[in-house]
Amino acid sequence: MIHSVLDLFILSLLDRGLETAYDLNRQGGLSLGSTVPALRRLESAGLIKRKAPVGSSKRPRHWFQLSVTGKKLARSGWKVHLKASSHPDFDAVLRVVDMAQHYLAKPIDIVAFLEAAASERRSQARPRASGPSDTYNSFGLVTTRESWDVVRLRAEAKFLIGWGESLGKPLPKTRNPD
Repeated sequence: MIHSVLDLFILSLLDRGLETAYDLNRQGGLSLGSTVPALRRLESAGLIKRKAPVGSSKRPRHWFQLSVTGKKLARSGWKVHLKASSHPDFDAVLRVVDMAQHYLAKPIDIVAFLEAAASERRSQARPRASGPSDTYNSFGLVTTRESWDVVRLRAEAKFLIGWGESLGKPLPKTRNPD
């Protein structure tokens, strides 16, 4: 079974020591709106276990830990997505690369993934040719939205290529201020 990138990313963050939905929100950059349902899904699948709430407040915090199966999946489940042929969601691309880097994937594989995601965005960023059937939508919100999508996709592609290029280069040395 292939799990979503979000589910695998949550498992990976739990594997790295985050323990609550709040931790996932604040330190992992995930919204509570997507995290809480995902945690329920992962718990019902037996991939995580909920610990008893801590504290006596009106809103108790639930703590989570990985099951043995959840730990295995966190450490290897992302590999399927690294080899994926489609990369539609920019956040998913960022999460896959984060997991790949954390679990020490080969840089060449990460760069290939980033290049494929960038290529997909470049091909999607080609503006549509207007035709007679587009007369109704030739201005206004639809045109503005299409223009924004082209610019966004090009920017995402440029960022991903730059990120991939940086993976093969040593980080600049920092200078000691004396």
